[in-house]
Order: sequence, then C-alpha cells, then structure tokens
Amino acid sequence: MAASPPDSDPAPIAILPVASGAAPISGDANMLASLLQFEAEVRRKPGVAELHYHVANELRRILPYEQMFIARQPRIGDDFHIVCASSISSVDRNAPLIQAMEKLIAKLAKNDGLDRPHDFTLGAMSEDSALAEYPYSECRWQPLLDSEGKVFGGLLVMREAPFREGEGYRLTRLSETVSHSWRALTGDKPVKRIGRFGRKEKIGILVALLVIALFPVRMTALAPVEVVAARPFMVAAPFSGVISRIHVAPNAAVEEGALLVSFDDVKLSNELKLAQEKLAVAKARVDRSTSTAFGEDDETREIATLRAEYELAQADYNFANDVMGLSQIKAPRGGMAIYSDRRDWEGRAVNVGDPILQVADPGEIALRIDLPAAEQMALENGSRVKVWLDAQPLWAIEGKVEHASYQARQTAEGILAFAVTAQPTSDNPRIGSRGTAKLYGEWVPLIYSLLKRPIASFRQTIGL
Repeated sequence: MAASPPDSDPAPIAILPVASGAAPISGDANMLASLLQFEAEVRRKPGVAELHYHVANELRRILPYEQMFIARQPRIGDDFHIVCASSISSVDRNAPLIQAMEKLIAKLAKNDGLDRPHDFTLGAMSEDSALAEYPYSECRWQPLLDSEGKVFGGLLVMREAPFREGEGYRLTRLSETVSHSWRALTGDKPVKRIGRFGRKEKIGILVALLVIALFPVRMTALAPVEVVAARPFMVAAPFSGVISRIHVAPNAAVEEGALLVSFDDVKLSNELKLAQEKLAVAKARVDRSTSTAFGEDDETREIATLRAEYELAQADYNFANDVMGLSQIKAPRGGMAIYSDRRDWEGRAVNVGDPILQVADPGEIALRIDLPAAEQMALENGSRVKVWLDAQPLWAIEGKVEHASYQARQTAEGILAFAVTAQPTSDNPRIGSRGTAKLYGEWVPLIYSLLKRPIASFRQTIGL
C-alpha cells in the first residue's frame, strides 16, 4: 500500500463496496482507489468539453472544495479565459463573476506567474467589487502543463478552509492526469496558439501590405443593363385621340408602308363631313354673289367677305382631311415593331406626342447602362464593358463605352444614375434582354479602390 502524505485527510470521501466478510478498507486505501477510479474516468472522456465538466464537478470525490474554475490560454493574447465552472452548465464570459475571476488570474500571472501552484486568499489578491460578497476566500491555482513544461491552462479551486500540504500533493497528481488527457484529446495541442511575430517578421508584413496596397487595379462598377435599339424610329400619336387597333404583333417584322396603328375615326369623320358642308355653303354663297358683280359698291364689298369665308372653310376642310389621313399610321421604314402589348394600347386615349411603338433594325443595337451615382467613376469613350445577360448568365458579352451622360437622372426604380451607352463587340443579343454590366475605369492603387466608397460615405456623413 502506498504511504499517505504526512498531513493527508484520512476521512474517506467515496467508499467502494467490499465483499461480505472481507476486512474493512483503510482510509488511505480508499483514497487511493478513488484516485485511480477518477483517473480512469478522466481518460475515458470522448471530448474536451466532457473532460472539463467532469473535472470541475467530480474532483470533489478526491479533494473537498466549494467551486472550481477551469481556465485556458487563448489563441491570441496572454490573459487566460474561463472555459468551465463547477455547478454551471455553460460559462458566460460577460458575467461579472467570470470577468472577476479572469482578472484575478491575470493579476496572479503578473505578480507570481502561473507556471507553478499558488495558495492565496481572495481578499489579499483582488479588490474587485464583484467578489465583495463571494463566500469562498481560500484559493489555489494549479497549473496544467504541456509536453514542454509550459502552462496552457489551470484549475482555480475555491473553498472556505485553507489547503493542507497533503491536498496539494493530490491536486498536483490530478492536474498531471487532466493535462495528459487534455493533450491526448487535442493531438498534443491543447491550445492552438497563433504565434507572435518578431521585429523582422513585422517589417516584412508591413512591406508586403504596402506593396499590396499600392498594387495597380482597375476601378470597376456593376450596374443594370438593357439591350435597346441603336437608332429606332419612334411612332408617336399625331393628335389626341383613342387608339382603335395595332395591326402588328410585338417584335414582329414590318415592311416599309405597312399599316401599324389605327385611331378611332368617328369624331374625325364627322368633323371632315362638317368641314366639307361648310366649304360647300361658302362656295355657293361666293358663286351667288359673283353673279351680281356689276351691282352696287356694298354688294362688291360683300363678295370680298364671302371669299374670305370660303378660304377659311377651305383651310378647315384641308386640316380635317389631313388629320383623317393621320388616323392610319404606316411604317416609315422596314424593321421590327417594338412595344409592350396590344392590350396596353388598344382602346387607350393618348395625347399628341405620346410614344406608342418603335420601328428598329434588329441588327443595330446598343447597351443602355444605368450607372448608380454612388458608383460614379471616370469613363472614357472606348472603355471596356462586360455584360452578363439574365438569359445567358454563364458567359459574358464584351463591349465598349460610346458615351456617358454628365448629369444623373432618376430611374424608374428611384435610383439616381448616369446613362451610359455601350456598343457590343462580340455577340448581338436580342433587343429587350436585361442583365448586369461591369464597367472598367482607370487604373488606381488597390488601397484607393477599397477605401473610395467608405471615404466618400464618411465625408458625406460629416458634411465635408
């Protein structure tokens, strides 16, 4: 039987069952059996979290205490973090007690170091208000060492009674077991520390960052794009009226002179007939007056007035006849009829100049890009453009900028944007296709490209 330390506590904490009729087990043998059983349980834990919870709560069978905190070195920095506490299911590092314990460990590290055990009283080490009413004043720090003898964690044991020398022996033995199990579960790397850089490494990193920051890149911006006709002929309403019928389907091919739009001509026909009757009446009055050409002077003056009325009636008739002729709109040239839908126009009242449809050559297209004002950058004629259409998102269409507006306008989506027109140089997509365009601007340092928008937002926020 192994000899007990001089001041060990002979009182048994956990009694193993014995066979009937066997001799009673002594206190030292019972403590040794409990110690071996605890070590076996520790080595059977499947993970680090289970190991922490078991050690923090079950170590009471070997060493009496009221509360235990398990601390671990972080990946970055020197202050140890509490990862587990007895009688607590999960640790909240924002809790006042946990923060106070971490400050206590940090002060102990500064004053005495954490690589060896320390017995101290709470009042002598900490004056934190969060520990003013903490009931346990006796503390022991037991370090956990890695294979190289460096501390990576520790056990902070709290209780009311002072620690005796024999209890320190037991806790040292148990800490070696816990440390070994922890390292075994983590591949001998209980804490994956991020190494610190020396002076040469810091200078090298600084130089590398400076080179990367000054690396030249092209300014780019993403904006919505639509394929439109390059030089379409706009068919607009020649007068205020109601559209009776559109004779061509959307995107249908039309020939020059083909009938496109018909207006409701009931009113126009009546106005033409009325003007024609007024013209006939005026002509009859003129003819009757001219038969008395050798009459008195009053009759001669009346002839001049009637002739003026006749000319006015003739002008009204000509105007009504011209308007009647405009009620049938024909294609001024061949191409493709571009508009939304017949149901959007037939039976709809329009005013003079309202656009109805376009007649365009499908081979002459352009890319209309709405560049948001927040993405504004310097663009020149011939700047590169790449377009990904929604209908073919796997490959891009190359293009070049033809011109960009100098004044922003509000789009239908309510976004302030600059109108940019580009010409495709590779494929010839269908008119009406939409997608996303990537515009390439001037060459600038990488740091400028990354900080341009944040600096602009900050400047606008502070009002500079």
